[in-house]
Amino acid sequence: MKNKTYTWSAAENLRRHVTKYRHSQTISKASSAKVGDIIFFKWKKEKVYNHAAVVRSYSRGELHLVQHGNKDLTTLSDAITRNKKRGTPIEKILIVRVKDR
Repeated sequence: MKNKTYTWSAAENLRRHVTKYRHSQTISKASSAKVGDIIFFKWKKEKVYNHAAVVRSYSRGELHLVQHGNKDLTTLSDAITRNKKRGTPIEKILIVRVKDR
C-alpha cells in the first residue's frame, strides 16, 4: 500500500495483542492516562486502528506523546488538530494500559 509502513500497519496487530492476550485496561478518559499508556488512533474512513503513540507525560491538562512520524514529540490535542487540518481526521482513539501480571 502506498505510504504505508510496517510501523503503521502493525498498530492494529499490537492493539489486538494487548487487548486480547495481555493484561490490559482500557482507559476511558484522556485525563486518566498515565506515562507508558498506549494510544491507538483510527482515522475516519479507515477500517482499523493504524497508528499508535505512547504517553510520555501529562502536564497542564495536556497529554504529551512520543510516536514515530513527522512529529515524534507531540500532544494529543496537537495530533488531533493537525490531522483535522490535513483532511485526515481522527475518528477514534483508544487508550490502553498494559499491566504486569
